[in-house]
Amino acid sequence: MNIPSAILNRTLLKKDGSRSVLHPWIYASAVQSLDGNPEAGDIVAVREPKGAFIAYGHYSPQSRIRIRLLSGKESEFPDGKWFSDRLKTSFGLRKSYLEKNAFSDSCRLVFGESDGLPGLVIDRYGTVLVAQFLTCGMDRIKKMIAVATLEISSADAVYERGDCEIRKLEGLGDSSGLISGKPVADDGGFNVMENGLSFYADIFRGQKTGFFLDQRHNRKTVSEFIIPGTDVLDCFSYTGGFGVYAAKAGAGSVTMLDESESALATARKNLTLNKLDSSKAEFIAGDAFSVLREFRDRGRQFDFIILDPPKFAPTKATLPRAERAYKDINLLAMKLLRRGGMLATFSCSSGMDRENFRKVLLWASEDAGRDVQIIWNFSQPPDHPVRLIFPESEYLKGFLCRVL
Repeated sequence: MNIPSAILNRTLLKKDGSRSVLHPWIYASAVQSLDGNPEAGDIVAVREPKGAFIAYGHYSPQSRIRIRLLSGKESEFPDGKWFSDRLKTSFGLRKSYLEKNAFSDSCRLVFGESDGLPGLVIDRYGTVLVAQFLTCGMDRIKKMIAVATLEISSADAVYERGDCEIRKLEGLGDSSGLISGKPVADDGGFNVMENGLSFYADIFRGQKTGFFLDQRHNRKTVSEFIIPGTDVLDCFSYTGGFGVYAAKAGAGSVTMLDESESALATARKNLTLNKLDSSKAEFIAGDAFSVLREFRDRGRQFDFIILDPPKFAPTKATLPRAERAYKDINLLAMKLLRRGGMLATFSCSSGMDRENFRKVLLWASEDAGRDVQIIWNFSQPPDHPVRLIFPESEYLKGFLCRVL
């Protein structure tokens, strides 16, 4: 088999010429030369300057991340069987989770680099799987992946959601729809169960793959701290995940705030699905920063506030601006809380690590003139594992705070 080779420069090697376990991304600046003429999505052999084998990886000529590593053994070329075996391993790690959790029917089955399958995300919603093929390498083999996925999982269908920015960096256009199996409802929506609650997931138009599965443990934890009768504000509420849990926990009022009117309409639907009293809920469409300032100026207060914003810092380069945004939104929330109120605050930005986020909260508390206790540390669930050599996989972090 004639496999093109990418020869690395010495930036990835130690002074004695040895190498440590490699990060699964090889940037363009680390590639010294190419032996052969690989095309987008081809598998290349990554080698040291003297020719020693390092790993096989998917080649991407348009991305700054030039190669994403796959197999680390020269005798194990990543062919169809190799990918099928990786999928079986990844699915198997989640199988016991689903079997033991009778109150949820959805989870993440493949989490990209964390499962050794860079550029691939697969979420399960009941009997339907939704996949994202984020790199040109995974995009080229998506039909093979979908067929293998159906065989392994016994699901009814595999849909693609390929309307994301990462694909553009790979030179790929949008691509969504049924890949394999039987089609679901025409509108792409159906109900899923999470911790005994029902939610409407829209796999055609919803964010990500249709729902935010990574917050399900945190939503349940937050609900356990809500005292019946309290006033709850759910900012960046999307389709009301935290708000529904709050209502179920007996909140006296739940205010859901999001920019999207359609998301708030789904939040209403989710309250109805769970037979919860929507008369205690308020739905506000608007910019969270602006609305929270209006609340501050009007003297409106709450007992419990949830902040689950979108990525403010997708990369380290955007961190300074993101720090200001995280500080401002948390400062506003702290000022809106009654004494002894609770703040559940999150960051899903890879560029913002936990300690930095904690520092930003300290700045906010100082400017708000409020003493703050950390009651709980939030993170991502077990089906979103963190790979030690890939720190970017630890993206979701948060704190439950008592604001005195």
